[in-house]
Amino acid sequence: MRARIHAGVSRPAVRDGLSGPLDRVMEPEASTPQVARGAVDREAVVETHGREVANVRLGRQRLDSLGPQLRVAAPEAGEVVDPRDLEPDEVDGVVRHALRVGLGEANPHLGGEAEVHAGTLRSSAMGVEQLADLIRRRQPCVVLTGAGVSTESGIPDFRSPTGLWAHIDPMEYASVEAFRRDPRKVWSFYKPRVAMLTEAEPNPTHLALAELERLGFVQAVVTQNIDLLHERAGSREVVEVHGSIRTATCPGCGDSHSLAAVLELLEAAEAPACNSCGEILKPDVVFFGELLPAAAINRAQALARGAELLLVVGSVLEVYPIAGLPHETIGAGGELAIVNRGPTGFDAEASLRIDGSAGEILPAVVAALRATRPRA
Repeated sequence: MRARIHAGVSRPAVRDGLSGPLDRVMEPEASTPQVARGAVDREAVVETHGREVANVRLGRQRLDSLGPQLRVAAPEAGEVVDPRDLEPDEVDGVVRHALRVGLGEANPHLGGEAEVHAGTLRSSAMGVEQLADLIRRRQPCVVLTGAGVSTESGIPDFRSPTGLWAHIDPMEYASVEAFRRDPRKVWSFYKPRVAMLTEAEPNPTHLALAELERLGFVQAVVTQNIDLLHERAGSREVVEVHGSIRTATCPGCGDSHSLAAVLELLEAAEAPACNSCGEILKPDVVFFGELLPAAAINRAQALARGAELLLVVGSVLEVYPIAGLPHETIGAGGELAIVNRGPTGFDAEASLRIDGSAGEILPAVVAALRATRPRA
């Protein structure tokens, strides 16, 4: 069968051959020798050492330069069917191509690519049933949520083309250096944002995750969001790895102020001043240039390592170190499932990926799991 493989392929498929995850590889433009070897540059893009990094873009286009050479050529028209060209409901019915390798079959040269494409193209109904089955079988399940979970509550995300950072430089308004330099300028961004976050309501995704926890299917929610909506929806085990708006701390005397106290101070001023010493309070959210809360990140990593299933919802998995949590789960023998609009840095590693609205998918998953629970 190797005689039918394109001459440019001389190594196993991308998924099988790389020792490191794809999202840690920055692909240079392919040269002729690289294409012939099907090689990639494995140098890590960034070493974060526990710090959050702004706008670490690790898009799928990094492998585009070698992608065509790493797949099987189709010298005859119609010989190979690329699942990406199909509608979601057609994927499971794809017939075997001329090499007689079916999608998802274990094959040292083609299985990885076929499995990746097949796993990312699922109809919503099929994805709901598969996700419910994964959650049922792979316990404990830990959930990691990002900004995409809160967008359905009217809260803008950060990194999309219409997100906050498309209009505001985060280094000017969301870095610890900016706060030290001019805290009032930083609060000109945070004052309307805090008001918006406190007015937002939990959406069906938040409610569904809280219900999954109540039913015993979710052990904990690790969230990158600072809006408190998981807690307000009823989730009890919530790990806030980027902090939250729950409190603000005085950098001068260290006094802590509750959200209610901060909102009261903001009614009379553009920036809240400490009741004890008069310095401008810093919201207890993780700014760029700050370390994540040690207790929260340690708890998140421990949960991810112990999870049989890590369910990522509404995150593109771009900002480290939290974007590395799937490594913890997969490295310990667990599985990864992703529900997100658009691609993520870990699509190739996921057992299941559903591209769609979490607010529609997760309530349907709750209903599917309830239907299979034995009656008390």
